[in-house]
Amino acid sequence: MATLFIQTQKEKNDITLHTIYGVALGPGDPELLTLKALRILKEADLIFYPGSIQQGVQKSYVYPILEHHGLLHKELKGFFLEMTADRIQATETYDTVAQNISTAYRAGKKIAIVCEGDLSLYASFSYILARLNTLQLPVTLIPGITSFSLGAAQHQIPLSVLDDKIAIIPRVQTIAEIEHYFTNFDTLILMKIRSGWNQLKTQLVTKDWHFYYCEKLGTSAAHVTTDIHTIVEKEIPYFSLLIIKKENKTIQ
Repeated sequence: MATLFIQTQKEKNDITLHTIYGVALGPGDPELLTLKALRILKEADLIFYPGSIQQGVQKSYVYPILEHHGLLHKELKGFFLEMTADRIQATETYDTVAQNISTAYRAGKKIAIVCEGDLSLYASFSYILARLNTLQLPVTLIPGITSFSLGAAQHQIPLSVLDDKIAIIPRVQTIAEIEHYFTNFDTLILMKIRSGWNQLKTQLVTKDWHFYYCEKLGTSAAHVTTDIHTIVEKEIPYFSLLIIKKENKTIQ
């Protein structure tokens, strides 16, 4: 029994600990991952992925991407956030996920945490990262393509040229706020536009601005348009954005 005890302790001490990876999956197109991101996912033992809870139903925007790349045989753990401004449930979820990651890390598992778009832009991963840093766990981040980068590509427009200034603004509620930003910026990228859409839509159509609307980019349900009138009465999904320019510049 004594010999068995010594061997067991040695096995525990010999566990190899691996760097934890945060992996951005891009805006939705399964092919818009970096080569490095895909390699890390294929090497992982355990993948944590985000999702939402809407009317009691769990959904994940990134799950189809994992499925596309044949990763469903991996150990997958989803964490789902309620679509509400109340942060209590989100905070509890992030705490639980961080603790689960810590346990899996100390067990020697190769761990990846994925997110939509890029890791550093309105990503649930940022809240998990803060907790992993507090736990002093080693983390490496693999960045990804943002939704507005794909949106600009779909519309075939530059986000900026020469000395153009860009502002990224979430949850705009009034036209006055947009006009304020246009005093200092040439291009505005409005994220999370659904929350203020009812207040904005009737006034947007009166403006002599250039609009580039995008929703559900990278998926089969993607929709882009430059005609602001066609989306005034449209139900705006969560995964949508609006790029606005004061003027179109001739590029030579």
